[in-house]
Amino acid sequence: MLLAFTALLILSAVPKVSAYGSGENWQIGASGTGTLCIPNGGCGGFGFWGWCAFYGVSSGTVGDCQFSQYLHSGTVLGTAQCETSFDVTRWHTAAGVYPSLTDFFIDTGSVRVNPASATATCISLLQGAGFNVVQTGANIGTFSPTSDTEIPSVPGHYNFNGLVAGPITYTELQFQVSER
Repeated sequence: MLLAFTALLILSAVPKVSAYGSGENWQIGASGTGTLCIPNGGCGGFGFWGWCAFYGVSSGTVGDCQFSQYLHSGTVLGTAQCETSFDVTRWHTAAGVYPSLTDFFIDTGSVRVNPASATATCISLLQGAGFNVVQTGANIGTFSPTSDTEIPSVPGHYNFNGLVAGPITYTELQFQVSER
């Protein structure tokens, strides 16, 4: 009996931990494929898969996103495969591109691209998707000004297959949004 009581005390002292760690309020999975067409630059296929975690309820100063991206040749951008790591230092939710939904917006932060040789192409792909990010170093980009991630900030599963957004036509675009 004493052993069971001691085990219960120890377990009650262990903090709750979620899939990403403790503290984040939002966990998001995202994936998409489609075509990117640049005027006078051709069209190419692309895809991405990744996740984000945001700390705060409707705004915050901490967020993290990790995405793998690829772009097939066919555009002036060429072919690239990269990993992008977003260090979000300010974010908020607001009315976005989808009727009656709010989106996550990145106000400030940076993007690190690996490998560095793919930085220009991978940042261009992010720009084509609507992110306001500019290359500021060999493998670094900076968000400026605010970027609508187009990720809904309401828990649920979203399927936006066939969406056309500027130069991008999504064959498949899905988000899984969870709130703690």
